Amino acid sequence: MTTPTPTLQALLVDPNEAASLVLEKKLQQFGLGVLRAATMADALSLARRQPFDLVLTAGLLADGDGVTLTRQLRTVVRESTPIVLVSASPSPLLLDDAFRAGVTDVFTRDDLEHLDNFLRYFLSSLTDTVQGARLLLVEDSAAQQQHLAAILQHRGYVVDTASSVDEARECIAAHEYELYLIDLVLVGAQSGIGLIRQLRRKPEDFVQHPIIVLTGYHDTARKNELYRLGVNDYVVKPPPDVELLARVYNLVYMRRLYQQLRDRERLLQAMALTDPVTQIANRHTYDQLGPRHLQRARRDGKPMALLVVDIDHFKRVNDRFGHAFGDTVLAAVAQALATGVRAHDLVARYGGEEFVILLADCPQEVALRKADALRERVARSVRTPDGPVTISVGVAVIPPDSQETLEQAFARADAALYEAKAAGRDTVRLAPASR
Repeated sequence: MTTPTPTLQALLVDPNEAASLVLEKKLQQFGLGVLRAATMADALSLARRQPFDLVLTAGLLADGDGVTLTRQLRTVVRESTPIVLVSASPSPLLLDDAFRAGVTDVFTRDDLEHLDNFLRYFLSSLTDTVQGARLLLVEDSAAQQQHLAAILQHRGYVVDTASSVDEARECIAAHEYELYLIDLVLVGAQSGIGLIRQLRRKPEDFVQHPIIVLTGYHDTARKNELYRLGVNDYVVKPPPDVELLARVYNLVYMRRLYQQLRDRERLLQAMALTDPVTQIANRHTYDQLGPRHLQRARRDGKPMALLVVDIDHFKRVNDRFGHAFGDTVLAAVAQALATGVRAHDLVARYGGEEFVILLADCPQEVALRKADALRERVARSVRTPDGPVTISVGVAVIPPDSQETLEQAFARADAALYEAKAAGRDTVRLAPASR
């Protein structure tokens, strides 16, 4: 099987054979093709013959140094090509000279972990990490609009364009965008500032709707005003291609990271509130939401019913068919109960094979009918090889003027459940009214 040719090429300049092999291996680990040179002359000759996506050079070379090489390479390589200097122990003076010459970053030979991080970020900015992101470009100059859109589209972005605030609002109503590039001064009654204010209504909009302002102004007062409005970044027109792409990438990448963290947080929250076996609310959720349901019932002056449900002979199911099958039965019963009540009612797994249900605006007669309907629903829809699964139900109703706690009502319903069990199971029993 042939190894695919790397799509990105690095130029490695180092006269030290052993050190050069270490750096070459590191670059190859990140998927870069590597051409090596030992001198400035060789490096410049290679750079004139072919383009490179990255240059890595030692500080000391046989015919010069890395800083001098960088100064000459900057007239040969693409403006966007990073040039990285690897030095034994860079001094402040060397760092100053290096950055003035056009070095992108400096790393020491004894600590290449930071070089790993640099390469990881550099490569992510060149790959499809954010390709396909949808951007809205609001620019009223047709020439500028066409030029900027071409730069972004060439990089893999999907770009919608608008020439006015009204057109931009139509686009925003139709699509979700990961970044907005907005010209500050637009032809028409409304400027880009009005559009920025529309996109800055909530604190999270700063990350959810990142904005780069396109402006012809470069004074401090204007910059301060832009940041006060809540823009994330700004570029002075016409922006260099490399600068524009770097700023766009950073904001789209940060937005995606934020969304990943937000989605993960929502998943963790759902996991904390949901029983993993039955996919309904767990005991913790019941303890949190139950008192709110009771408070709402009292505020509305309506009775609330509390049902405690237990699967009959569940131990036999586990013993006969195994716990995996028992979990399937638990999930099926839970779904039968959850789909048999209204959306605003609460069904939770209380523990083991026991469930608790809170029914809003539910007087005694209705509660008994609902409990019996749920009992029949389970027997009709959940079966084992031995026959239908049945449940027993205890019902307690809390009047709106009662001061009974949820725990006290649960105890009444639980006692009624035991009466249903004693009566032969597969039945419903009503708890006596609270005193």
